[in-house]
Amino acid sequence: MFLELLHSLSPLTFERYMELALYHPDYGYYARGNVPGKKGDYITSPCIHKAFGATLALQAIEIFELLGRPKNFVILEMGAGAGYLAFDLLSYLRSYGLSFPYYIVEPFLPLKVLQEETLLPFKNQIIWVKNLEELPPFEGLFIANELFDSLPVHLVERHEGDLWEVWVEFNGEEVREFLGELSEVEVLSRVYPYFVSWEEGYRTEVCTKGEEIYKILAQKFLKGLILIIDYGYPRDDLYHPQRKRGTLLCYYRHRIVKNPYFKPGHIDITAHVDFTYLKELGERYGFINLGFTQQGSYLTSLGIDKVFQEVAEGSIKDKEALKMLLLPEGLGQTHWVLAQGRFYGSSSIPKLKGFTFSNRLRLLQR
Repeated sequence: MFLELLHSLSPLTFERYMELALYHPDYGYYARGNVPGKKGDYITSPCIHKAFGATLALQAIEIFELLGRPKNFVILEMGAGAGYLAFDLLSYLRSYGLSFPYYIVEPFLPLKVLQEETLLPFKNQIIWVKNLEELPPFEGLFIANELFDSLPVHLVERHEGDLWEVWVEFNGEEVREFLGELSEVEVLSRVYPYFVSWEEGYRTEVCTKGEEIYKILAQKFLKGLILIIDYGYPRDDLYHPQRKRGTLLCYYRHRIVKNPYFKPGHIDITAHVDFTYLKELGERYGFINLGFTQQGSYLTSLGIDKVFQEVAEGSIKDKEALKMLLLPEGLGQTHWVLAQGRFYGSSSIPKLKGFTFSNRLRLLQR
């Protein structure tokens, strides 16, 4: 049925295909209840060890204090998966006698059911909304862990000296790519400074969907911190001439699949985040860029060593998990943390503990 739908909509941009493959309400990857984990197609930090979510609880406490311990402080997560991060974060807060309302943006019922099972001990704290528009105005902490890498991307290619967009045509199980006109002007403006140095056949991705999130946050988010954790690059690295095949990745049963049209709706499709783009969006919508560093440095600065001693059992498995969260051979250097804030009424810009060892915001300057 999904292939028939794709055929009826053809031709369509790769971005539109990716959007349908991931987010179609009936046939999309997430609508089918797919989540990270050993039984899923890929692993994220909350799946590796509970110390990750517990350490982010320290970030929640820090921002709670910086805001003056407001009575209406909330935590909001978008892209919550099975709810592991929320569970570990709320568990650690509870051990310190703290309890905050926790909003989860979740449009898909199968995922909401999984989250309800995981978060049963916190059922009185969790509030589900289907989209950001349903949120009341709030202040607190907004968490986006591996959210932006899953937003649909335009696929573009240099061909005969011009920039073209990849379009897709479905005919039964046959899939044909072809190059056509750009569907959005912003695509060209984002890559134009780099385009001249690309070789023939250079292919890469451009995400324009992030602005939809920031537009709504600008209206709903009164005060607090946006915390983005994801894999990606500053724009200069993302569009470097040597990165000639882009960053598009597909995952199926913990294996990398090169063909994004393999089993549409059953594989995860992702692309590395342009963190310069997120920095620019933050500035455009009234947020202050506070810090940018790699995950290993951020978690260490924040205090994961102390948290790990409190929540781990001391097994070899625990120690290996910690290494995977912090070291270069794991997610410690592949994943980056971007913090953005809004602090109306404050006379100074706060310095966050998570960026004590390293703050590399300068990498996002252009």
